[in-house]
Amino acid sequence: MHQYDFHTLSPIDFERLVRDLLQEELAVTLESFKAGKDSGIDFRYCPDRTHTLIVQCKHYVGSGYTQLYRDLSKNELPKVKLLRPDRYIVATSVGLNPPQKDKIKKLFSACVKSSCDVLGKDDINNLLRKYPHIERQTMKLWLFSLPILQEVLHSQIHNFSKFEIDRIHEHAKLYVQNGSLEEAIRILETHNFCIIAGMPGIGKTVLAEMLVLHYSRSGYELVKIIENISEAWAVSRSELKRVFYYDDFLGQTSFRDKLHKNEDQRLIDFIRYVRRSSGAKLILTTREYILKQARQQYERLDREGLDDQKYIIDLAKYTRLNRAWILYNHIYFSDLPKDYRLAMLADRNYLRIIDHGNYSPRIVQLMTEHARIRDVEPTEYVTFFLTSMRNPLAIWDHAFRNHLSQASRNLLVVLASMPSQVLLSDLEKAFYSYNLAYARQYHATIGPQDVRSALKELSGDFLVVDKEGQDFLVQYQNPSVADFLKEYLCTSAPEMVILARSVAYFEQFRRLWSWQGSDSGRHTFIQLFKTEPELSVLLMRNLLYSGTCRLMNVVGTRGDRRKDRWPIPIEERAADVAGLIADSFTIFLPLLIDVVQEVSHRLQKGMGDRNGVGQLIEQTRSIRESVPDTLVDFVKVGKQFLMTTPVWTDDLWPLCRIIEANPELFSAKDFETIQGFLKEVADKVAYGYHGLDSDALREEAEALEWFAVIAGVDLNEEINTIRCHADEDEDSRSEDSEPIEYTSSKFRDCDVASNDYIASLFSTLDVRPMNKLRE
Repeated sequence: MHQYDFHTLSPIDFERLVRDLLQEELAVTLESFKAGKDSGIDFRYCPDRTHTLIVQCKHYVGSGYTQLYRDLSKNELPKVKLLRPDRYIVATSVGLNPPQKDKIKKLFSACVKSSCDVLGKDDINNLLRKYPHIERQTMKLWLFSLPILQEVLHSQIHNFSKFEIDRIHEHAKLYVQNGSLEEAIRILETHNFCIIAGMPGIGKTVLAEMLVLHYSRSGYELVKIIENISEAWAVSRSELKRVFYYDDFLGQTSFRDKLHKNEDQRLIDFIRYVRRSSGAKLILTTREYILKQARQQYERLDREGLDDQKYIIDLAKYTRLNRAWILYNHIYFSDLPKDYRLAMLADRNYLRIIDHGNYSPRIVQLMTEHARIRDVEPTEYVTFFLTSMRNPLAIWDHAFRNHLSQASRNLLVVLASMPSQVLLSDLEKAFYSYNLAYARQYHATIGPQDVRSALKELSGDFLVVDKEGQDFLVQYQNPSVADFLKEYLCTSAPEMVILARSVAYFEQFRRLWSWQGSDSGRHTFIQLFKTEPELSVLLMRNLLYSGTCRLMNVVGTRGDRRKDRWPIPIEERAADVAGLIADSFTIFLPLLIDVVQEVSHRLQKGMGDRNGVGQLIEQTRSIRESVPDTLVDFVKVGKQFLMTTPVWTDDLWPLCRIIEANPELFSAKDFETIQGFLKEVADKVAYGYHGLDSDALREEAEALEWFAVIAGVDLNEEINTIRCHADEDEDSRSEDSEPIEYTSSKFRDCDVASNDYIASLFSTLDVRPMNKLRE
């Protein structure tokens, strides 16, 4: 067990821990009292009128024995003389040596029977070793411990940056445990995957991170999915226990951000794999309205029946006391100066925050960061806090419009159109394109150092920049920045037009096209296509052959991991253009014909992306206008390419999807050939399964089962053999370790908290900032 110093626990957190440990050690139930002025009593055991045990907790941050002894002698000793308990226990987070314990015993000689009743930091750690279940159920204790987090997060992780690890540590410190954690764990234990959905800023990411830590401490390897579910497939076939974490899996602003062609099916396939797995967990987060939109748009997602696995965080789950605890923790551990804290305490202003209809943990987080409100006078702090709750994006709007240079604003606008994580070199290219277009439009002065000066200005408050090999990784400091920028752009038509005309990457077009509504990215492109067709075609031609800025995790030959660009195949880009033509933008038809001819030549040489070809065939078939012979010929060439000796089940997916959607494209002879391929692949998996583990084998069996139905071939023998191999592999594994269980402390966790009850909690709030307390 780790040695805790408890300096990161609030006074009430520390009291809870001492209460739980002493109840175990003494085998009694201690009376608990509301926070605040305690008359010398934190806990009491009084079985009858003649026997009384009193426990007093003293939690000091940065103060040592001298301050502790002064407080005990000046403030607590007079109270104890009045109370006259039979036994008095002092518990403190201060480390004590034997002479110091003896001196405290002497101070309370009438009721401290032994120096063993003076518990210092080391004694409390000893009790944690004696009662490890207290450590487990007191989740915040070990979540908040930096050594444990380093041990967990620096062991087996994929795609976690230093910034994200530091952020998880910060979130763990502020986390207020409630029923949502236990419920989410129950869902994961039952179904192996969980969708955490809710409004922006409600705490989805924090809950997901706590779940990640829960399973990592149970021996699971961590895998964070950044851009696409294909990243999970790339590392799924392993005997290791793994927890996959996909934040905003449907995009931050629209499901079209993430669910490109057939992505819904790949996601469903992975969910099915996880459901059957004995060693995988999948944690997904999304905004509730985006999940509803996606289920309405994508029949396959709706048909999957995700409601049973969906765990929605809504404000009803945050009781009044939960809200109070969240605000208390954020203020207690913040760097807010004394005057701001006093402003919150004055006239019980914290109650106005706690009871506000737009209460949100994210707003609380932002509004308790001194750097973000440094221009607000302490006398105006509460008013500004309440204004920000009425309009959350105003937090960013004020700084964006009043504090940033034009170069910084331009950089943020460009980043809004790019993936959530980009390399600085790619951001620079997109920035230069937009910055130059902006300067021409408004006759503004620009310079070669604009991007560097903008990054320097934005780092910390708006952006996070991490070293990534020979480059740098850039991402938003907070997801709400992206929300603000989308809203800003959709109400600033001139800048949206400049951005649409200057996009440098295909991913930028995709993201802006996914924004719907008046003055949105899609609306802007539609107007551009209608009013400037020649420019539109030239722009799209450049995008078809542009570089890529989306990233994936790459494992080197020595096991080292790094970020690298993840190209979008030309076939997949062409499929998007075909989709535009299907939406009546026929100006792109000549361009599509040119690209399709190039793709056809590549396919005849055996070069091409199978998934992209499948998407291009599907989109070409959806064009309602008279289809040129070039496109008709491509469908034949593409079909033949997909029928070229598939090696694995992954090779069969694009082909079988086309068969399902367009069976008329295939002759009886084609079906006979495809059935032969299926038999060969099934035999290869069943009788030479290449060391696949039980989860991967079951995944192969289910895929082959679906293929067999689509192609009309009997694969029952091979599928049964594969499943037998899966059972044998599973039986040979050692039993999993027992899962860690958590129980919420009932101490002061009533669902309804009175004003006085909450006031007693905030009365323990030290008005000195945390950085001053540590000095």
